Amino acid sequence: MVDEVAKSLKLNLNLANNLPKAIELDRAIKIGWGAQGDAKPKEGEIGIATHLPTGARIRLLGNLGDFTAASCNGGTFTLEGNALGWFGAFTTDGRLVVERDAGIRCGHGMTGGRLLCQGSAGDELGGSLNGGTIIVRGHAGHRTGIGMKDGLIVVVGDCKGDAGQGMTGGRIVIDGRCLPEGEGAIQRGLTKAEHKEINALLKEHDLSVSEDAVVIEPSDSQKIESTPPEQTVWGDFSEIGLVSGEVPMDAASPIDVVTLLTRGEEDDGIVFPLPVLIDIESGKGMTGSWLSNQPCLVTEHPRTIDLVRINESNLSIADQLLKDAAGVVLDLDDMPPLHDGEVLALMTGLRTHLGTDKPLILAGRIDRISNLHRMLRDQPLDGVLVRMASGVGMTAPAVLPRLGLSARDAGVSDRLQILDIPWAASADDVVISAASGCTIIRVNPFVEEEDVPSTQKARAAAVDAWLAQLASQLRGRMTDLGIDALERLNRRNLRALGYDTAAQSGLRLSGYDRPLPQWLGQ
Repeated sequence: MVDEVAKSLKLNLNLANNLPKAIELDRAIKIGWGAQGDAKPKEGEIGIATHLPTGARIRLLGNLGDFTAASCNGGTFTLEGNALGWFGAFTTDGRLVVERDAGIRCGHGMTGGRLLCQGSAGDELGGSLNGGTIIVRGHAGHRTGIGMKDGLIVVVGDCKGDAGQGMTGGRIVIDGRCLPEGEGAIQRGLTKAEHKEINALLKEHDLSVSEDAVVIEPSDSQKIESTPPEQTVWGDFSEIGLVSGEVPMDAASPIDVVTLLTRGEEDDGIVFPLPVLIDIESGKGMTGSWLSNQPCLVTEHPRTIDLVRINESNLSIADQLLKDAAGVVLDLDDMPPLHDGEVLALMTGLRTHLGTDKPLILAGRIDRISNLHRMLRDQPLDGVLVRMASGVGMTAPAVLPRLGLSARDAGVSDRLQILDIPWAASADDVVISAASGCTIIRVNPFVEEEDVPSTQKARAAAVDAWLAQLASQLRGRMTDLGIDALERLNRRNLRALGYDTAAQSGLRLSGYDRPLPQWLGQ
């Protein structure tokens, strides 16, 4: 997999270097042929040619992996070969062609543009489509157009079952055999006007559909209402106490609370004056005596010190967001379900725009912690951000041993873990998290505020004041504990203040010398 990522990044970076000049000269870029025109097809590269801009013209020979030509914003891309999953996914504009077969979720989440598959497509073709057109010369798999909201899908061949499942808008036109449509969809015949319209669209591709083609569209009487499970976490860390060091410290003693987020063994990286990652929508105008140097987690307008959260809503503009950002957090909780290979392909595409010297972090819920840690061990990642809240729900103290044991089992106890604190975080929460192996916590300073400041300037001032207060409290707390650096903390500094908390966390009960079995993996 390392070789696959390396050759994919090399191809993407070469493409990125040559594309601006090619667009300026209105020239097409051909990949997969030698200087003499001899065929040298690519094989298995992942995350190739994502986020193509207007004016780009690319023709590539070979069989490619997941997330080929995803999130394109214009231009044309033609693949003389096959593509695995997510070909053209999240595209907003442009014309994409795969001349053979495409795998699962081809065209997923498109909002515009046109995608042509000259062969057949896999399951969930055009899932969550919200605009644009997808044309398949051959056949399509199960659940074509699942959850689509708008746009058009045309399948000239056969289509397997459950097409249109959960769709709320758009049309699916099928000219071949069509197994029963999915729940929430209805099947009808093609009108004469539609027949003329569709064939006019297909004419430039030398395709047509017969008058016997069927249309699948939403059924008003069978709309599916889906509510995702509530993400919950019970309680907080208020029932976890802290044990002081044996040697008291003077109030004037230096306290080290600075954290450095780096890639591998590199000395430079993102400096966190306080071990907190501020979660706020935009980095625009985030200035202040503390805030100017404190990294934030944003979804738009990142500063050069900020991490950008990438999810399904902003994936199409990730190339622009990542140009100046310090790093990226890929939020798996706000993406469609992805297996490890698909995550790697998506990360490869993002890494192309982020650069190879900036950290890439995966975010996910505590009930997925084993997978997160396994990917942290096996894939080119720099850390994980773990949310306490999950669909299964658990108490906040119970999260700590689960984190620690999972990291130990995966062999990543020394790697960066950011813990998402879903309540108004305090200095004690910082210390408890550090003692549990999480050196940075994600916080939202307004999580329990009824009146959030209405302007970005006011929000920045409020966050800056909060950081100043946290800095004072954190230094005071560590002085009281007799601990001069966060890395000196471990779970032996923690105590459960009640029997329930001791049972949930496995921590030593206050007044007892031995931990409970949870921390020992028993």
